Amino acid sequence: MTTIDTQNQDQGPNPVEFPPTSIPEGDTEQVDVGSAFHAAYDKRLAEIMAVRDADFVRLNLDVHATVATILGALPEIKALRAPMSGLPGLNQSYVDALEDYALAAGEANSRYVTATTPPEDINALNDKAIALRETLKSDATALAHRGLIAPDRLLPFKGLVGFKNVAFELIDWANLLRDCWLQIQGKTALTAEEIAGAKLVGERLVRLAGLREQAPAVVAEVARIRQQSLTLLVNAYDEVQRAVEYLRWHEGDADTIVPSLYADGRGKRGLPSPAPTGPLPAPGPQPIPNVPPPNGAVASTPKAPPVASGLPGASPFATS
Repeated sequence: MTTIDTQNQDQGPNPVEFPPTSIPEGDTEQVDVGSAFHAAYDKRLAEIMAVRDADFVRLNLDVHATVATILGALPEIKALRAPMSGLPGLNQSYVDALEDYALAAGEANSRYVTATTPPEDINALNDKAIALRETLKSDATALAHRGLIAPDRLLPFKGLVGFKNVAFELIDWANLLRDCWLQIQGKTALTAEEIAGAKLVGERLVRLAGLREQAPAVVAEVARIRQQSLTLLVNAYDEVQRAVEYLRWHEGDADTIVPSLYADGRGKRGLPSPAPTGPLPAPGPQPIPNVPPPNGAVASTPKAPPVASGLPGASPFATS
């Protein structure tokens, strides 16, 4: 916080304090303390990023529902952990890591959504920054005309357009007025809070302009990690489903323990379920086969019975 001591100035005995001109970034790790999703993401990130493009599963499922379904199935899956361990060929690491994979996929999907959602409307913020720049410029110009600001200090300002140009020029105007505050306090309608607030708007606009330029690369990276994490999760759950189906074959309740992740009950490759088997339909009338006549004779088409004159289907040329 910048403090200007005016005790020995004509403006009054009280010091003038400018509010902070930037919001501390802080440590994001402190925000994520206790987050199981974040912890699982960090723990399994190396495994996630090792998934090859050729192994990607088709994302034709609801990610939120998928994560919730698997987390809900975990208690019954864990109850079968011991018999699963005796199954030959089962990838036991998938069983043990399934919860982490689900949590990590939830985190990866959340990061993807965040990356693809603009944090703020940059055009609206730019308009606000331009208006503030004009206000600071107008007051600074008037103060320069009165000799309270050296006129040559206004020369670098060009009034350029463009997000970054507007942002940095607004910051520069705010810095100029802050530096001249001892001379101009009480002689301008501007307040210390307005000047500091204008600088904050400029800083936000700089940040958004930078994010806008980097957005395609950032989105591509988080989209890939999301795809990798969901592929790992679906493959692991598929392995667990096969194990449960084997163990609960006679009970026939595997689908209640490890339900399908797909609304139509299809697997990860989109294969349709086998057609249901049941009793054959009752036989109905069968068509008469068209058997050719013997000795190459031409079969004659049987004539329909005549229709009485005046009825539908009767010949229009019939005579009574």
